[in-house]
Amino acid sequence: MRETIGYYREELQRTAWRAAYHQRKRLYRERNAVESEEWERLPAHDPEETERSVYEWIDSIPFDKGRQVMEALFLQGKTEAETADMMRISQQGVNKWKHKSLEHLRRTLNS
Repeated sequence: MRETIGYYREELQRTAWRAAYHQRKRLYRERNAVESEEWERLPAHDPEETERSVYEWIDSIPFDKGRQVMEALFLQGKTEAETADMMRISQQGVNKWKHKSLEHLRRTLNS
């Protein structure tokens, strides 16, 4: 009897996992479709104005290391590993500064 209950419990868990997985895939596809449609409807931006805005945003970050990390990652196109070597900190440190700086920008730009 216990073997039967265990078997059905495992089968139910597998089925639930598959259903959740397919739901996540469907939502991901739908989200990307909506975002691409919205992106196409956005007005064209002046690249120079966009670049100036990005530099202003990065300059607004109050942490020196945060600014350096953001410039290296997003303006110079370096990887986290390359940035870590350049700044002589760990890659995890680069990742933490990136997240801290992005969070600061989110709070600043949303207010």
